[in-house]
Amino acid sequence: MARKKRRKKSGIVYFAENSRIKNMVKIGLTVDSAVKRLESANKRNEFMPGRWKINIKVKTNNVERTEELAHKLFEKYHDKESISNEMFFIPEDLTVKKMADIVRSKDAQYKDFKEKEKERKRKIEEEKRKLKELEESSKEDLFNFD
Repeated sequence: MARKKRRKKSGIVYFAENSRIKNMVKIGLTVDSAVKRLESANKRNEFMPGRWKINIKVKTNNVERTEELAHKLFEKYHDKESISNEMFFIPEDLTVKKMADIVRSKDAQYKDFKEKEKERKRKIEEEKRKLKELEESSKEDLFNFD
């Protein structure tokens, strides 16, 4: 039996800036290096001016969780006209570095929240299963009057 390949979780959440798009940052993730991600981002594209650079990175043991946190933290600054869900306006009172620092400082707390959330959802599903078993086992006794 072939073993299922585990997806790598650790990597970086990056804050990429484009030389031609001021006051905007792309918050994304990669399990590869920032250099490899930039090579892909900076390939010729007639619709994208300028070049991307990644100066700010947040190392994490779970890129999807940390990127989700970053997107939630800056949700009200999301560029709703962008076709990408990763484009955010830089808040006037923050720098890109400060945005990354906020993500870093909240990541452990968010990890704890996600673990508790997962456990509570598991308990809910377990109780739903028990309720279904109760309903099934009680059907004959409750709804049969012969």
